[in-house]
Amino acid sequence: MVWVWVGVFAVVAIASAAQALSGFGFGLIATPIVAVLAGPREAIVGLTMVGLLLVAQLSLRGRGHVDRPTVLVMTVAAILGMPLGLLVLTQVEERVLTLLIAAAVILFAVLLWRGLRLPRHRGTDAVAGFAAGILSTSTGTSGPPIVIALSAKEMQPTVFRATISAIFLVQGAAALVAFAIGGQITRDAVSVALAALPGVTVGSIVGERGFRRLDTPTFRRVVLGMLFLSGVVALFGALWS
Repeated sequence: MVWVWVGVFAVVAIASAAQALSGFGFGLIATPIVAVLAGPREAIVGLTMVGLLLVAQLSLRGRGHVDRPTVLVMTVAAILGMPLGLLVLTQVEERVLTLLIAAAVILFAVLLWRGLRLPRHRGTDAVAGFAAGILSTSTGTSGPPIVIALSAKEMQPTVFRATISAIFLVQGAAALVAFAIGGQITRDAVSVALAALPGVTVGSIVGERGFRRLDTPTFRRVVLGMLFLSGVVALFGALWS
């Protein structure tokens, strides 16, 4: 059992470093492996707890750089999209939906890498937020539309990370409330969170050091690389499920 918690610590440390470096990727890296080590439900709930602490920390560090209008538009749009996501969940097979999302994420990552320019106005933010809301309640994965929209803005690294962290903070808080209401915060989930907490601390320190050394072009390549990786992981996960 000790080795399970050591494994949770190690995986979460790597995932936290990736999140601190690029602004996202914590769930992508940590959830599949921790689910094998401790169980899927415990992994999702426990990692939501510590993930909330991580994005709160990143939001606090970058509080002077948050694009608040973007956060507001995307958050409101996401809330409006969540009921539609529940409808999609009941009408579309999850595997098919995941395959379509993964293909779209990979396509957008490649197109953005090759110079695609999305319109830089609130309509793009609203569409991305709405799509994120649909995905959050249908697949549990809301990050890709937000990453795509923010990447198209070509923000400075500090603004990108602070803004996306603030968005994830609101979403994570809402998820945690839902877990609490649904009685999902169990002793095992709390144990996962406690084992992961030191990993969050270590990983965020390492990731922060790397983040400070990135210039804007390198940061953009890191973000698009992570976006592409998230699509590939989702694609293989759906194909092998």
